[in-house]
Formats: sequence, C-alpha cells, structure tokens
Amino acid sequence: MTDLLLGIDIGTTNVKAVLATPEGWIIAQAQAEYPTHHPKPGWAEQNPADWWRSAVEVTRTVLAGAPARPEQVVGIGVSGQGCAVTLIDDAGQVVRPAIIWMDTRSEPQCEHLRACCQTEILRRNGKQPAPYNADPVLLWLQEHEPDSIALAQTSLTTTGYLNFKLTGTPVENVSDASILFAFDLAAGNWSTELIDAFGLPRHLYPEIAPCGQVIGHLTPAAAAELGLRPGVPVVAGGEDTSSAGLAIGVTQPGQALLSLGTAGTIYIVENKPIVHPHLLAFLHVLPGQTLLGGSMAAVGAGLDWIRKLFGAEFDYVRLGEMARQSPPGAGGVIFLPYLSGELQPINDGHARGVFFGLSMSTTPAHMVRAVMEGAAFAIAHNIDIAGEAGSTLTELRAVGGPTQSELWCRIIANVTGYPLTVLADNVGAPLGNALLAAAGIGLISDPAATARKVARVTRQFDPNPKFRQRYVEMFPIYRQLYPQLKTQFAALAAIKDIHEEPS
Repeated sequence: MTDLLLGIDIGTTNVKAVLATPEGWIIAQAQAEYPTHHPKPGWAEQNPADWWRSAVEVTRTVLAGAPARPEQVVGIGVSGQGCAVTLIDDAGQVVRPAIIWMDTRSEPQCEHLRACCQTEILRRNGKQPAPYNADPVLLWLQEHEPDSIALAQTSLTTTGYLNFKLTGTPVENVSDASILFAFDLAAGNWSTELIDAFGLPRHLYPEIAPCGQVIGHLTPAAAAELGLRPGVPVVAGGEDTSSAGLAIGVTQPGQALLSLGTAGTIYIVENKPIVHPHLLAFLHVLPGQTLLGGSMAAVGAGLDWIRKLFGAEFDYVRLGEMARQSPPGAGGVIFLPYLSGELQPINDGHARGVFFGLSMSTTPAHMVRAVMEGAAFAIAHNIDIAGEAGSTLTELRAVGGPTQSELWCRIIANVTGYPLTVLADNVGAPLGNALLAAAGIGLISDPAATARKVARVTRQFDPNPKFRQRYVEMFPIYRQLYPQLKTQFAALAAIKDIHEEPS
C-alpha cells in the first residue's frame, strides 16, 4: 500500500489540495472557492467556517479522485494566505469573521506603529508598518471592538486556524508567524519587547513551531468530516509563498521564486535575515533560510489592461505578435506599471501607470512591448533594491501564465541580466506542504532535495548581451521617474470626485 501525504493551501479566493507520494509525485488534486465579504469600503473579511468547509470538500475530492483509501494518508501539511486575523475563544470558537490581508481599515493604527516603533520593527522584522498585517488589525480591534479582544484566547492566521481545526492545538508555523511585525527574524520567535510596545496582550501571539514539526494528530471529529482516519500526524506547515518556493525547488541561497500572474512576486533565498525598508523579509519553510523580496501589483494585469484598451479583437496572441514588431526598448517608450498603485519596492498606493517617451513615431506595437518591459523593469527594481541590501541573486525560477510567452521571458532575462528558468506549472504550495509532512514523519530526509528532483524545468532563457546593454541604459531612467512623480501622484489622488461619471 502506497503512503500518501495530504497538502492543503488556504488562499485568498480558494483552497487547493493534493495527494502526493513521499517522492513528490501528484496522485490527485482539487480546489474549491469561498467568498470574501466587504462590509464597508476598504474592509475585507472571510468566514473561517468557509475555509474549513472547502478544506473538507477538496480532501474528500482528492480521496475519491485518486482513488485512495483513508489509511493511505499518513501525514498532513497546510499553508495559507498570511496575516488573516482569526480570534479564537476559550471554547475554540471563532469570535468574529477573520480580517484578511486585503483589509485597509487599520491605516490609523499603522500610523501609530510608525510613530512608536518603525525603526525597531524594521530592524527586528524586516518590514514597514502597513494595514495588510495582523498587528495593526489587532490594534484596531482593541480600539473599536474591545469585547472581541476580551473574548479571544489567541489570534491565529489562516494556516494556524486550519491546523487548530485538524488537531485542536493553537500553534503557528515559524514561516507564517514571521510575517507579523511582532516577530524577531534573528531570534526566530516573538519579540516580547515589540508586543509590549504595541500595547497588545501577549496571549494573542500563540506558540510557534518549525514548519516540518509534528504539532498534533488528526482529531476523531476532524477525521470524520474529512473522511480520514483519526491520529494522522499534522505538521506545522508554511506560509503560502514559502511553501510554493519549496515546491519548485527554490531552496538554495541566491535562487529566487518569480511567480507571475495577474500580479507578481519575487523572493530571493538568503542564509541569514537581510532587511531593507522597501522590501519584505520573512522565514522560508526550510530551517536557517530567509526570503527577501516583494510583490508587484500588475504584471499580467498590465497586458490585460492594454488588451481591453485596444479592443475586443486583440487577444494575447495578437498582442504578442505586435510586441515582436517593436525593437527592444519599445522605440524609447518606458511604461511605469503602477495601474493599481504599487507594492514593493515603492510601497505607494497613489502611484499610477505612465507611458513616458511617447512621440509621433510611437506605434501600438511599441506600447504593447513597453507594457511587457515595464513589468520586467518592476522585477529588476526589486532585484536592484535587494542587491543594495546585500543580497546575491544567481537564478530566477519562474512559474505562472506570463511565462508562456517566450518573448516576455526573454525580455525579463535581458532586463534583469539573470538567467530565467521556467518551470512547468505545478500545484505550488500544497505540494510544498505535502513534502514538509513527508519529512516531518520521517518518510524523506531532505524535502529540499526531493523538491529539486520533482521540479520540472521546461526552458531556460539567458540574457542576450546586445539587448541587455540597451536595457542597462534605460533602467536608470525608469528608476528616476517614480521619485520625480511621487508628489504629483499624491496630488492627483487628493482631487475629489475625479472618477465621477461624465455629465
């Protein structure tokens, strides 16, 4: 009878699950969606019961699809969207809906943290206060819903909550916990000094465990719902980005996970914490490793925007053909891809998209290519800032829809100056969690080595020296544009009713 591992990831819009062998081969996979609720503008909440309901659904689906007997599942690993504040009372019940990372209500509390603790948060945690994180949300709850805080035995992330449902034990894995501002990267644990400076109760920060450590076993009640046998070991799991990095073999210092879709993320593996005020740092699921990088709000979204701008007859194939008609450098047109503001490294919600260098000779082909190059410049910007912080990049490992475009891959390699390795899209974080579970119960000794064996490279793109030089000349101009426009972006955002319907 083949041993199988169950890997689950609770994302922002859906839950995914896989059944995998200890060697990392996928036997079955499934996903299920759940809603996000917006009670007020800027608020974003989810019902933890929906996470659990969907986890049950996908678990039963993969068991039926394998097909696999319940006794074949010998370990479980979970990851999830970071920072969702899920308050649990003494009876193990959810106090209120979870406030997820998309929520912006805690901006005033972030201002408080910037005033009291910004330097210390950056030094210890590698981040700047922002509303996506749990600590300012907890401060908002303490101010506006004190009864919720009074009822809470602890606060769990998405991963922590699902593990609690599986085992009855309120524990956070170290990668997930390291996202929170109260975490000390060097110490690998909560900073009591920061928690006290925030003015939050310490019991809101639960026990922390290594990602591959068994934190408990499947309870009879959870087993009955999932269709599994009681007593299955559950490991602490990971944060979704770090688990996805493991899944595609981003396991060695210098390697970077480049995940491209509507948005994009880039995180470089480091063997020690490196911090920079414009980037994010948190712990990998692998012991002794840190991830440094950030997220970009519009990658595929930029190409989708210009497709809609040109008209319905322009599909992605046609856009790609147009971009090929333009030489590298897009005829001197540079695009700032800040269509929805930008995350790292500029961290400015007021920033907006800009075409710079338009002339009478600019063609639609130039504009399409500029959009693709703008996304590559945003990636290079994060890499450049990481380099300034002391990071050394050796390889970009990329997954996601935009990697299907050979032209875009060549542009990214030429703009960044690094080899771009494209991997076959795998299931990502759920597979990483399955490997953590396999290692945690002793079926494999090295999940990183196993991941590197199973990650399937499809193509590699090396920088072309001729085209690379053109981008070397253009990149400083790209970097100088945002600082020169920052004040104007803010001023434009301050104009009221600018998005009103025409009269």
